[in-house]
Amino acid sequence: MFVIESWPDPVLADAPRVRASSRPEILVDLARTDLDMIVWTRKVPNDWQQRLQGHQLPAEDLFLDGTLNDILSQLKRSAIRERYPAFMIEDVEQTAALAAAFAVSDRMVLRLTSEQQPEQPFGKTKLRAFCCYGSGQLHWKSGTFNGYDPTSSLSPFDLAFVPSWSGDRVRVSCEASPQAVYLALSVL
Repeated sequence: MFVIESWPDPVLADAPRVRASSRPEILVDLARTDLDMIVWTRKVPNDWQQRLQGHQLPAEDLFLDGTLNDILSQLKRSAIRERYPAFMIEDVEQTAALAAAFAVSDRMVLRLTSEQQPEQPFGKTKLRAFCCYGSGQLHWKSGTFNGYDPTSSLSPFDLAFVPSWSGDRVRVSCEASPQAVYLALSVL
């Protein structure tokens, strides 16, 4: 399995420790307490981007709070399914279930947005997950070096997981884009 790691030099920069791979086996690394973020640079069907471009994405946010079963039930409502492409709702459902399993908790807060804003954590979380659906960009501060704060970004459809022990070392932000929807999921 090909893996990319980012290990900051503590003398030069204070930055999150990140590990990324296109293989799903990377998710096993969520158990490692020496990592601050795991990125699954997954391969998705080629038509996902085209299907998003052909869909009128909602201007307002979707905010769901409850147990995994509550959220999955709400995502099945026709009013929500009409707002987003079917593949995206299915992927959000699978991501929520995956995050709940890794966090060993079914209580979560889920948000889909196209607005630019920094991450808003919801109290003490066990695991946070992020994804950009479409042509937007998610990014995080990847350190401080000589007063400069470089950022790193995720490609569309990558899944990023931030475990609880990372604290506030990883702060994810998104850029506003009418052609993108951002998933921010906090498992409590």
